[in-house]
Amino acid sequence: MIVITGDSHVNALRHGAASLAEELRQRVEHPIRIGALGNGKHTLQPFAEASADGVRLTEPSYATALRRLTGEDAFRPKPGVTHGICLGFHSPPTFRHPMWQRHAPSSLRIGHGKIPVSSAVLEAIVLANNRHIYDFFGALAEAGVDFFVISSPPPRRDHYCLKQTPAEVILEVDRAFRAAVQRHLDSLGVRYVVPPAGVFDEQGFLREDMAQKAPNDFHHGNAGYGKAVIRALFLDDPESPLNPAAPHRARNSGLT
Repeated sequence: MIVITGDSHVNALRHGAASLAEELRQRVEHPIRIGALGNGKHTLQPFAEASADGVRLTEPSYATALRRLTGEDAFRPKPGVTHGICLGFHSPPTFRHPMWQRHAPSSLRIGHGKIPVSSAVLEAIVLANNRHIYDFFGALAEAGVDFFVISSPPPRRDHYCLKQTPAEVILEVDRAFRAAVQRHLDSLGVRYVVPPAGVFDEQGFLREDMAQKAPNDFHHGNAGYGKAVIRALFLDDPESPLNPAAPHRARNSGLT
């Protein structure tokens, strides 16, 4: 069984999978369950802890959601069960900070009178933002839970930050953020999936037709985006984390 869960970005994956239901049924051997734990705001504080046989969710709303999805309030190593977790690849809390109206990553050679921010400082910012998520990933790896991490969508062109922060700065902060997360996951030996190439526009933002259009929503993808990710995960990409033969991830899939 494959269980995909995490923050609110999982909803796009769920809708995308629904649109591919018949193809998934015909081509994917293992049952798939997809459901969000809830709002990512709960990851700003400890939300899980190691238990005797796995990792227990201590955030009540997350525990309730996981129980509805799997019948359990903890992640446990089980033969034939792989978890895809959408957490930690969400860069908007970093790039929307007002500091980027005056600062820019030092890797970016642009004007705008920006104050440079070194890669080491950016790395520390990412670590601070993701510290509880990293604790969760570390606990899952230590417990032997088979899992991979799913990225959130790239930045959206309609994000309100672009009114005051140059697009180049937002895209570079996002790139540096994702690179830092990837380095951390590599250090844990954890597989991950990044957005498929086809979801980006010519500048590097999420394609407009793949953005979820709703009041005060500036960062979610829609069902079309979810469909592209699900297709890459299960149907089209030979280097998907769900493919045990994928050459770029040494950790074997738990699926049998």
